[in-house]
Amino acid sequence: MTTLTAALVLTALASPGFERDFDIALGQAGLSTATARWDDGILGFYRQSDKPTALYGPCYQDPWRTPFYLEMLRKQAMTSSGRPASVFEIASRSIGQGTRRSLLGDPASVYADRSKAADSLGDVLRRMKEAGLIKGAVPSLAKVPDTVKKSAAALLEAGTAMVAYRRAAFAGVPDLPAAYASVRGDGLEPSGPLEERRQLTLRDQCAMSYLYAAAQDLGATVNWAEGQLRLVPATLAYDVRIDTDWGKIVLTGGSASVHDGEATLLLIDTGGDDTYVNVPANASAANWLSVVVDTTGKDKYLSDPALAKSTVADWPQRGKSRRQNGPGSALFGLTFLVDLEGDDLYRSARPSFGSGTFGAAYVGDRAGDDTYDSYADSEGFGLQGIGVLDDSKGKDTYRGFTQVQGAGLPGGFGAVIDADGDDTYDANDTVLDFPSAQTSDHNNSMAQGAGYGFRADYLTGRSQSGGIGLLYDMAGNDRYACGVFGQACGYWEGTGILWDDAGNDTYGGQWYVQGAAAHFGIGYLEDSDGTDSYTAGMNMAQGAGHDFSLGMLIDRAGDDRYQAPNLSLGAGNANGIGAFLDLGGSDTYASVGITLGTSAEAQKSSMRERALSLGAFLDLGGTDTYPEGSTWARNGNRTVNWNQKNDKPSESQVGVFLDR
Repeated sequence: MTTLTAALVLTALASPGFERDFDIALGQAGLSTATARWDDGILGFYRQSDKPTALYGPCYQDPWRTPFYLEMLRKQAMTSSGRPASVFEIASRSIGQGTRRSLLGDPASVYADRSKAADSLGDVLRRMKEAGLIKGAVPSLAKVPDTVKKSAAALLEAGTAMVAYRRAAFAGVPDLPAAYASVRGDGLEPSGPLEERRQLTLRDQCAMSYLYAAAQDLGATVNWAEGQLRLVPATLAYDVRIDTDWGKIVLTGGSASVHDGEATLLLIDTGGDDTYVNVPANASAANWLSVVVDTTGKDKYLSDPALAKSTVADWPQRGKSRRQNGPGSALFGLTFLVDLEGDDLYRSARPSFGSGTFGAAYVGDRAGDDTYDSYADSEGFGLQGIGVLDDSKGKDTYRGFTQVQGAGLPGGFGAVIDADGDDTYDANDTVLDFPSAQTSDHNNSMAQGAGYGFRADYLTGRSQSGGIGLLYDMAGNDRYACGVFGQACGYWEGTGILWDDAGNDTYGGQWYVQGAAAHFGIGYLEDSDGTDSYTAGMNMAQGAGHDFSLGMLIDRAGDDRYQAPNLSLGAGNANGIGAFLDLGGSDTYASVGITLGTSAEAQKSSMRERALSLGAFLDLGGTDTYPEGSTWARNGNRTVNWNQKNDKPSESQVGVFLDR
């Protein structure tokens, strides 16, 4: 355990949690945090579990300790912003396929040390040529700045060392090029039993921990290189291009450039307002590593040149290239994109901007007011892989349609980490390309902290547990908008998390939003400070759990407003647990139906009637305003709302309300 990690753990153990508060509220109904949980025997008849993530297990087994577990993760994520190796370490361990390459020191140091040799870049290129990776002559490097040469040397040294890990990851796949082609060609979710069986077989043939180890070494080296490359003057002109079997090496600076989407191994650009088309990306199974570092300028990262002048929502071709790799995407490989400064445009109709499918992708933007505009499977997306979008500074706009802005599918971890600025997160709910099963009037967003599993209990019985979707915004007055499924939602053993640390924030969505979950999922939203507004239009929101799921919303401070629908504000449905906790401020609540610490009854004449269904509402400070129709919801009141009271409270359907 590192000194920093130990300090964080000790701090958390010393700080008060919420279990005592929940115990007081639950005690009114004869329950406690030790007894208010699901019966494993009954769960076994309903829950189909297939490779849930490491993070999911402890949270699901002890729902009331979830805030503590996730606080540990939050503190690690906070210190990992801008550090790709650290982000990959946290992500891979959270999904249960991790390693800690930093245990014995900085993994980049060995590659950085090698780059200090007099002709370090020439040496590594000669070795690549001897290995048959470079077929033609190596051009002169005389005009390339020494700092660029050393940075390139370190990155190529790391790549040539880590290729063995990538090979180990997929050594069990009989035909990797065919697997590469099929994953995008057949889509993400299986369309039938044969495709499902092939997908499960492919998953089991891959050993992703090897690739995630390589991601940490390369991420640390990219981090080291960006620190060096900041010193290169933007006006210094040079241009060197080298073809390799793994993709092009491009070292250029001093002017605006267009990088046209050819398979790229390494691209360093130190000057100008540049345009990148589908770079970086794993353009083929052979192009297993793709790295871009851009030091300056107002740059454009596009999936098609036409998107320089059209939003994705307005582009008529937007739905035709969803299965192809876009900029900042990884498929059976590793991709890194780091942009050091400038107000940049990221726009793509392909999976992009931290999108990892059987791969690991990292996009880091260090400064500027940036626009991210994508279609699907983007902006922090993972399926049997890790995808991270990490923005350090600026007033940023994030737009997308579905499975964006922190979405984790089976075996995946998808995250957005935004460290600063007043930001806007918008999952398009007006152009209805993805109408939801709940209502055709709104899109299935699965966005802004969404963990999603593949449900097959009514098909083949081979359901796949969901991954981890995370959106972490550390500062600013932010706006979040989505349709159905979003803003901390979990579906089918998926875990969706949204943390907002500071600012006056606005949350808007429809159904299964703002700390809601369905079918054994976990949805967790925590807002630490500010005067916030939460609005949900249709159903299941703001601390609501459906079908053996946990939905939880915690707001730590501020005079907040909650506009909520049926099944909200601490509500349980179909043996779900919904928990809501507001710690301080004079708040206003407007809601109807099953809300404010209530629960629906369980299905009769089934095992469910002896399984817990629970809603818990706690407001621990301020003078609050409650809806007139909810007669039990009053300042200073404590009450139990029994729906079905069985012999044991833990087998009942009940709600608890506490205002202190």
